[in-house]
Amino acid sequence: MSDPWRRCLNCGDTHQNFQKPTGDALDIVVARVGPADAGKYWRCGRQGCLRVQNYFAHRDGFDLPPSFG
Repeated sequence: MSDPWRRCLNCGDTHQNFQKPTGDALDIVVARVGPADAGKYWRCGRQGCLRVQNYFAHRDGFDLPPSFG
């Protein structure tokens, strides 16, 4: 199964592959939105993009710290 295509505001509002965050990125998502909602947030898969957003609402999201780029 391939990763889902979603609109990414950081990538010029174009469709990009999104993946579930893992490792340190997942820790940041959990700290930001809480463990109950963390599963709703996916990370843009485009090289260098730091966007994490709600799977169901692309405008609801945030950027990871620059060290993740």
